[in-house]
Amino acid sequence: MAVTAAKSVMAFRVLTMAVDLCRLTTRTMNVNAGHERTSKARIIHQIQLIRGITPLLTSVMTLTY
Repeated sequence: MAVTAAKSVMAFRVLTMAVDLCRLTTRTMNVNAGHERTSKARIIHQIQLIRGITPLLTSVMTLTY
């Protein structure tokens, strides 16, 4: 159950990050420089979280399956 929940959380974060990156590249996000900087910082933080979660999930899934 915990593995499924962790997978869902990671999938949601990846989806959110992909949407944010898409908005940044297509310029549909607010052009306010402060807002854009905040968004980029959030994306970087999400990438760091996912990098930290991925090895953990991989090891848990290997033990589970």
